[in-house]
Amino acid sequence: MSDLVFGTVDPLSSLTNATATLTFNCTNSNNNSRAATLCFSIGEPGGAQTNPRRMSSGANFLNFQLYRDSTYSTVWGSTFFGSNTPLQVNVTVPGKSSVSVPGSATMYGRVLAGQTSAVPGAYTRIYQSGDTALRINQNNNNTAPGSCGNTVGGAFPFDVSATVIKSCTVTAGAASDIQIGPASGVPVDAVNSSGTNSIGVTCSGGTAYFIGLKPSNNNTAGLGAMSGTGANTDKVPYQLRSVSASGPIWGNTATATSVGNGVAGIGTGVAQSVPVFAVAPSANFTPDNYSDIVTVTVNY
Repeated sequence: MSDLVFGTVDPLSSLTNATATLTFNCTNSNNNSRAATLCFSIGEPGGAQTNPRRMSSGANFLNFQLYRDSTYSTVWGSTFFGSNTPLQVNVTVPGKSSVSVPGSATMYGRVLAGQTSAVPGAYTRIYQSGDTALRINQNNNNTAPGSCGNTVGGAFPFDVSATVIKSCTVTAGAASDIQIGPASGVPVDAVNSSGTNSIGVTCSGGTAYFIGLKPSNNNTAGLGAMSGTGANTDKVPYQLRSVSASGPIWGNTATATSVGNGVAGIGTGVAQSVPVFAVAPSANFTPDNYSDIVTVTVNY
């Protein structure tokens, strides 16, 4: 059996599939043709759980499963314990010792969905000789028995591996728009009018992330300017802040390793709501509807 290599796995995606190949070669030292049923069993190291199977990275686990078919419906199991669904192959070998019959089969592996909290790292599962076995049941004719026998014909050890990567997604857009002051409008003599809303951040379990906010004028300290409509050239300044309307300024100096003047968090695999506040120090401008676009950057 070749190793089953999933490569990089994004824990926020649904599924990751990979395949491995089992090859075998049958010979017959008898003068007459013989048929056999071959049963390839895959158990679990140490008698561990088989549904789902687990790769490990230190104390962390990643669930996966091995299947016999491309529809991922039949688990590749063992005649010894767990799912009694080994791969069963019928072969007929001519009665000449110099003739061999090769064969192969595909093993279908899948990293299961719903593991958004999986911690990034390198995961492995090692199947040794004691975890795999070939059973042979033969007939002295051209008809395979169709059932697993008791003759053990060897093992086929292999490794399963995957690398879980850091992953983050952000949800903002219209649902995160901030209305400064009441929707009915802000009096021109108003000071420090504010509004708030939230953005959603989903990061893989244990992933540190740092959020930066950048107004359309590219100010790194979160000091933006809203534009009016039509021929109105007035610009209404506003300040982005975290925690509260009087909290720390929220700018765009965060990096993948430093919070800067941004906001930090630790991923849990589920969406986390992060509040954003915008404050306009003055409203003494031409009456109009003013707006600006803020870019959200999640560094991890």
